[in-house]
Amino acid sequence: MKFANWMIGICFFTASFDIILTVNVGGSVRFTQMVMLLFCFAAMAKVLQERRLLWPLGGTALVIWIAWLGFFLPQAGSWLVGLQMFGLLLYSAAGVFAVVQVYGRSTQIEWLMKIYMASFVFIMGVGLMQFALPLIGLHSFYVSEWILHGKLARINGFTQEPSYYATYMILGWIMLVELRVSRARIARGRWWGLATILITIALFLCTSKSGWAVMLIEMLARSSVFTWRGLRYLALQVSDGRLSLPLPRRSRLVKLVLGLCLLFAVSIPSAQWLFKHVDPIVFLNGSGLANTPSHSLDIRSRDAAKTWRAIKDHPVVGRSLGGVSVEIAENYGVHVTSMDVARHWWGFPVLLDVLAASGVFGFIPFLIFLYANTVGAYRLANRYMPDERAKWLRALARAMIFEWLMLLVDQNILRVYLWYHFAMLAAVAYHLVHVPVLEMVSVRSRFSWRLLRAVPYSL
Repeated sequence: MKFANWMIGICFFTASFDIILTVNVGGSVRFTQMVMLLFCFAAMAKVLQERRLLWPLGGTALVIWIAWLGFFLPQAGSWLVGLQMFGLLLYSAAGVFAVVQVYGRSTQIEWLMKIYMASFVFIMGVGLMQFALPLIGLHSFYVSEWILHGKLARINGFTQEPSYYATYMILGWIMLVELRVSRARIARGRWWGLATILITIALFLCTSKSGWAVMLIEMLARSSVFTWRGLRYLALQVSDGRLSLPLPRRSRLVKLVLGLCLLFAVSIPSAQWLFKHVDPIVFLNGSGLANTPSHSLDIRSRDAAKTWRAIKDHPVVGRSLGGVSVEIAENYGVHVTSMDVARHWWGFPVLLDVLAASGVFGFIPFLIFLYANTVGAYRLANRYMPDERAKWLRALARAMIFEWLMLLVDQNILRVYLWYHFAMLAAVAYHLVHVPVLEMVSVRSRFSWRLLRAVPYSL
């Protein structure tokens, strides 16, 4: 089990690595994928030892979708590209089954959740270091874009560009915010509160407009719930002929005032310096807003139109995942012979890409799988409240929902960290449904203290 723990920990911490620990063998192979292969072997050994296969959330729909794509693989137009994409999909799905097999009934499910949360904190630290080093006169590392060249970096971590960083980090941010709001025991304490704040800052500093939009949607969604509750409470008080305004504790009031003073003391001089050296309008570049260039919007619109054309040409069967790139490229007289060429013709956005690959009928099992791991998982978590693991599952499901909002303006469903999140969802969901809380403490005495800490505080 220690071997499996080490392997999955390495996988999580290197999931977003695009520009380091990768090799090109006709297509990019990441270090995390190589380590996941070892983890899959460990999972296979567990299957053979226990003679049972744990079935993940939405697993049947996932298998049907993959089988559909495999059956129509000859439609790809390029066996080389088609087989590579299909093989990567199989491998990604195998990772989901492997994580469920190893941790679906394991007493170390809390450890798994903690290490997954910590992986986002690690990448947050990498991003903040990228931003901070040039400010103190040191050379930063792996920066792909700058707000002010040599001075203000756009955070991208170990991904290729800031938008990829935001697409990855939004998973961790939404998850931690939900865990803090639900008062999950696993995210209690000042350390996790500070980590949530720092991830918020890192997401803001990467200056991804799609990331900012999703953050704004999350804040509006959160504030609307509290506002509605407050208005209901106020209406009840008025109807009862009384109106009271609870005042915060003195200690909380002092902390709030000190925090606001510190925020203004730091943000006002920083904003003055920034606006002196950088035109704020530059942050809107690519969107077409405020008379800025609309190149980013135009490119995405053209790519979506290309993908829609591929859907209309093959609406029923589809062209498989690799065949979408081949189809789009052929419409412009380009012959795709390798993954390096195919990556310039990805379908866009992800949902249209999957529809073009699967066809109308093949798209149905994919939607069932996606629903099971978003809204379905969220509703499942609500049924098991206030179980501690239900709070984890709801946070994971909410993060997946917002991740797909990000993918509405992005491409490539075969992102490694996306499938790791599917795996985490499936493992926690399986554990929640099939492992009673009391069973988590009915184990050998040498594990008793560690497992007792995993019992939900509500019990």
